[in-house]
Amino acid sequence: MRIGCFVESYNFKFKEEAEALQIFVKTAKKMGHELELVGKEILRKMDKYDSIFIRATTDPLLTAFVVSRLAEEMGKNVIDDSESIRICSDKISLHYKFQKNEIPTPKTILFFGDYENLEDYAEQLGYPVVVKKPNSRFSLYVEKANNYEELLSITKKFMRKCRAVLLQEYIPTNFDWRIGVLRNKLLYACKYVMAKGAWKIHDIVNGRRVYCDVKAVKVDNLSLKLKNVALKAAKSVGDGLYGIDIKEVNGKFYVIEVNDNPSIGHGWEDRKNPELYEEILIALTET
Repeated sequence: MRIGCFVESYNFKFKEEAEALQIFVKTAKKMGHELELVGKEILRKMDKYDSIFIRATTDPLLTAFVVSRLAEEMGKNVIDDSESIRICSDKISLHYKFQKNEIPTPKTILFFGDYENLEDYAEQLGYPVVVKKPNSRFSLYVEKANNYEELLSITKKFMRKCRAVLLQEYIPTNFDWRIGVLRNKLLYACKYVMAKGAWKIHDIVNGRRVYCDVKAVKVDNLSLKLKNVALKAAKSVGDGLYGIDIKEVNGKFYVIEVNDNPSIGHGWEDRKNPELYEEILIALTET
């Protein structure tokens, strides 16, 4: 089978991600398939591929979403599917999915601009309060308010360009679990360890951008409770390829978000579960 893998230039910014893409190409060849890394021209070359694998950033406003929808309209197997992109790109939709499916999360309040209640919301959550725009990703548009003045300033800034924001309980941890799930099966696991002085995966510390360290863990070594929480969170969205972000506190697990199009870097997510490449390719070539 021929697999079109949609990428953009930024997918080659980090050598780990670029190396992972080449592993996909080589693994596909070993399995008797052909995987081609292709840019936006994939939209006019769609006929030549049997299935589509999206590695570029997904969002309903970006090309990746158009690629996904077109592939679906043409009856092709596609990862990520457009519905998963839509849900995961809107943290409000994701919040409602979590509520409906009783997924454990930090305390969360949706704020629609009712400023007369903002102080009361903060009291319910306790300071600091985490504020997120609905389209937050890669730690962008996620800020922490340590008092009411900061909370008011952040919400007003975010509300200029969105209809609502999420106010969330702050749960301090040294790392976040990232659990990879594919078609409702565990794929890989790792800890995203916060950089010194950071409180989120990508942060600014002393004026310098810092990134988390990635420590891989074999899926078999995860606790049953963590596995079940991750699988339940993934299933609440769909049956695609997801990265589940989870915080662990005193043996309890809280889902932060479900990411479609999760990061895959050689030496990072694949270190303890190298079979993930073959598993994804099997899913792409199933008929």
